[in-house]
Parts: sequence; structure tokens; C-alpha cells
Amino acid sequence: MKEIADPRFSNASAPAHVSRLLLRVVAERKGDVERVCLGLGFTPEDLLRPGFRVSHRQSYLLVRRVMEQVGNKGLGLDVGGRQSAVSLGLVGLGMQACATLGEALELGLHYQRHAGAMLDYTMERQADKARVVLVPRFYEPDVAAFYVEEAFSSSLSIVRHLSGVHLVPSQLCLDYPSPAHAGLYETLFECPVHFAERVNAIEFDLAWLAMPLATRDEAVAAEVVELLKEARWIDQERSELIEGLQREVRKQLDSPPSLAHLARQLNISERTLRRRIESAGLSYQGIIDETRRARALALLGRDDLPLVEVAFQTGFSDVRNFRRAFKRWTGLGPREARKRLHQLPNIDLALVDLSQPSGARG
Repeated sequence: MKEIADPRFSNASAPAHVSRLLLRVVAERKGDVERVCLGLGFTPEDLLRPGFRVSHRQSYLLVRRVMEQVGNKGLGLDVGGRQSAVSLGLVGLGMQACATLGEALELGLHYQRHAGAMLDYTMERQADKARVVLVPRFYEPDVAAFYVEEAFSSSLSIVRHLSGVHLVPSQLCLDYPSPAHAGLYETLFECPVHFAERVNAIEFDLAWLAMPLATRDEAVAAEVVELLKEARWIDQERSELIEGLQREVRKQLDSPPSLAHLARQLNISERTLRRRIESAGLSYQGIIDETRRARALALLGRDDLPLVEVAFQTGFSDVRNFRRAFKRWTGLGPREARKRLHQLPNIDLALVDLSQPSGARG
């Protein structure tokens, strides 16, 4: 698997609405909701918390686990079809307040990261057609089709919700082979669907963009844009803050600095620092645990280190405490984890999902 060096992969920056819908599908299909979340750094209850965010890594692993539990027969189409503009939160509110469907789409594209996009969207205009093109942000072939399915299915559901019209696209192009459930695409999109193309794109009549929205309110749209601009600044500040805390924890894994100490370094109150961490959907203990987990995985990949040394370098003086903590983080003991890591040569450890048997991985 190609290494993923982009730090955005582990930043908790995406709203949790797709993850919530995935768990709803698991529950409906009689799967184990608690198990698919095991070791990912959140519980099903966390996904219901206001402002909670997930990272791309967490989303990737959750999708894989759900696919392994309940199958992948149009899973992305199902999740996407359950969404409306409301699913996009503040961005969706701004889209509903726009004057036309075209303005709404432009706003959604401009603030796509705030809406939880896991792919990069662009819109292209031609003579009498327009199309939205999707490009994967990271290399993750196991779940790429899910993300594309979810993106196009939710896009169609959202434009139908915004316009109040049962719009039908001109054609859909996908860059992966035709799946076993290809017939579901034709039923949902009601247009020609082409697989194994060079691009992921949905094409539609240019006239769609001029369609007026019944929910138009210029004042609300302007207010939402101001809030989103402010949110972009806050998100940047939040990302830098979390990365800074992770660096400080890595320096002292055996005895991480107290939150009060870090607050004094930042010249803010401990209460303010705690609130900023919580607003990122995290906790300080969670940051410590994730940093230790990543360090433990890296060390367990080495044959020359005994378990007691792995525990020590991960910040534990007692190997028994390390075993208990590692089991809590991953669902496995460290010896079994080391065995499975040896079966995954050249893999980026940020992607490792150890809670499932090695034979279940794609």
C-alpha cells in the first residue's frame, strides 16, 4: 500500500454525519455497532455529541469494518441516499438560503471540507452541460468505491432536496469496474452509468444551476458565510493547537505534561485549553492514548525489541499496564498485534486496523 504522509489524514476535522449513518445501517442489518467502533478512538455515543469530528483515518477504518460486517452491496449508495442539505450542518443551511441551485452548489463546493467531504469536488461548465468531478484525497483502494458512491448519491439527494424537483442527471462516469450491484446505480440515478472510465463525474443540464430555491434568504446566506469564514480560521488554529500538543506528548511519553503545564506554556487558562481540545472532538487523555498507540505500533513492527522495551518506550513502566492499555486501544494483545503487523509489509501504520482477523482484510 502506498504510504500516506499527508498529516490531514489523522486530523479530526470531518463532521460525523456519514459515520452516524453507517452505524444506523449496521444496526438495521443486525450488525454489532460497538464492535465496529472498537479501538477507533470514539464510541457510538461520541458521534452524537455536538461538534464531534472524525479523522480520515477513523472514517476509513470504520467503513472497512462496516463492509466486513454487513457487506458492500451498494453501501455507499444507501448512506448517501439518506442525506439532505440538513446533513451538511451549517454549510447545508447556507446552501438552502442561496438564491439559486447554482449558488448553493458553489457555496457547498467552497466549504466542502466543513461539510465533511472525504473526496475533493470540483464543478466544470461546458456549452449546455455541467459536471461535478470527484478526486480521491488519499490512496485507499479498499474503500474508494464506497466514498464515490456515497458522494454522488448524497449529491443527487441534496440537489433534489434543495430544488424540490426530482432531478435526473445526464450521465454518471466511474473510474472503477462494474460491481455486482451495478443495477442499483441505474435505479437510483436513472441515467446512463459508465464504469471503468478515466474520471469520476456526474453530468447534468446547465439549466439546473439557474433554478430558484424556495428557501432563499440573502440575509441568512450572508450570515452563514461569515460564520463559515470564522470557522475556517478556528479550524486552522485548532489543528495547529492539537498538533502542538501531540508534539509535546511525544517528547515525554513516559510522563506527559499536565494540561495545566501546557496551558501555562500557551499563556491561556487550563479551562480554555480544555474547551479548545473538546471543541476539536477530542480529549487530552485521548491525545495521549493515540500518541502512545502510534508509537507502540511502530515499535511492535520491529523484531529486535522485547515487549518490555516496547512498553517502556511507549511510556509504561509496567508491561502488564501496557498490555491492558494496548488491548483497550486495538482490541488485541501486543503479541498478537505484532504477529499481524508482520503479515502487513510496507503498510502505513496510520491505517492499521488490528481488531479484525488478518484474513478479513482486503
